[in-house]
Amino acid sequence: MLDRSHQGHMGILKSKRLARDVLYWPGMNSQISDKIARCTICLEHQRQNTKEPMIPFRIRSKPWEMVATDIFTWDKCEYLGIADYYSRFFKVAKLPHTTSGTVITHTKSAFARHGIPSEVISDNGSQFSSKEFKSFADQWEFKHTTVSPLYSQANGLIEKAAQTVKNLLTKAKQDHRDPYLGLLEYRNMPIDDVGSPAQLLMSRRLRSIIPTTEAQLQRRVLDSDKDREKLKVKQEKQKHYFDQHAKHLPPLEISDRIRVQMAGHWKPGVVTGHEETPGSYRIETDEGREYRRNRRMLIKSPESVPLSPCASPHHESPSLRANESAPLRDQADQTTPSVKEPTSRSFEPETSQPTDE
Repeated sequence: MLDRSHQGHMGILKSKRLARDVLYWPGMNSQISDKIARCTICLEHQRQNTKEPMIPFRIRSKPWEMVATDIFTWDKCEYLGIADYYSRFFKVAKLPHTTSGTVITHTKSAFARHGIPSEVISDNGSQFSSKEFKSFADQWEFKHTTVSPLYSQANGLIEKAAQTVKNLLTKAKQDHRDPYLGLLEYRNMPIDDVGSPAQLLMSRRLRSIIPTTEAQLQRRVLDSDKDREKLKVKQEKQKHYFDQHAKHLPPLEISDRIRVQMAGHWKPGVVTGHEETPGSYRIETDEGREYRRNRRMLIKSPESVPLSPCASPHHESPSLRANESAPLRDQADQTTPSVKEPTSRSFEPETSQPTDE
C-alpha cells in the first residue's frame, strides 16, 4: 500500500491525501513522508529551490574601486563589458576573438584610462579562469573574484549592464541611428537624484547633442558621503522588493549528502568544502566529478550512502530500498492497513583595437 500510494510519484501532500481517502494504519503519514523524501526519482526531478534573499555588494567609497566584467553576444559578435560598481559607468569593446590574451588586452586598455581597480568580479569563463588572467591579476595587483558557476545573478551588475547595452544597440540599429550617441546619452543620464554615471566617475557632465550651458559642463566634485547614502537607500529599496517572495536556505556542512541541479535533473553528491563567496560550495558527485555551485542549486538529501554506479537511474538502489523498508517491516507484523468505505467527493563600440583616447 505504501508503494501504491506513491505510484504516480506525486508530492508528499498529494500522496497523503490519496492514502487517507481509502487507507489507514498507524504511522501512515510519517512513513509516506519518509518514503517520498528518499525516492530517488522524485529527488532527481523535483523543482528548483526558491530564490534566496538578495546579498547586495557593499557600496564602494570611491569610483572604479570594484568593477565587474563579462563577455556577451550581440548580432552574432562577441563583446567585453566592464561596469563600475560605484558609478554604474560601463565600457564595452568588440572582440575579434575571445581568447584570454584578447580579453586581457582590452581590459588593460580600460584600466589604463580609468586606473586599476582594487577588485574585479567575473564569472568562471575560460578567459577569466585561465592561468594567463591569474598572472595578469598578480602583475597588475588587483584581486580577482569569481562568482558561482551557472549562477549569473551573483554578478548581476554586469548582466544588467550587458542587457542595457544590447537594448541600446538593437534600437539604434532598427531606427538607423548612431549607437555611440545612445551610449553617450545613457552615460549622461542621472541615476535618480544621485548624478549620472559620468558625473559619479569623472565629476563632470559629458557634452552631447543636447544643449548645455558652460556652467553645466564645469567640473564639480560630488559629495561622496551623500551620494553613498543615496545609493544605499536605493539598494535597500531594491532588496526589499526582491526579498518579498524569497526565503533563506539552511547552510550546508562538509560531508552533507546533497543533490545538485544539472541539465534539468538533480544528481546525487556530497559537500566537500566552502568557497570564499557567500553561498558557494565545492561539491563532488557520485560519479567522482568535482564542481563549484551556489546554494540555490543544491538541496540537502536524506540519502545516507552514494548510489551504486551500476544502479539504473530510474530505480532506487538496493541499499536505499533496504534502509527505508527496515522500519516498515517491524510494524508490518503488528498492524495491517485497513481500507475505508468509499465516500462520494554590426556595431563596434570603443574600438576593436585598444587605443588611448
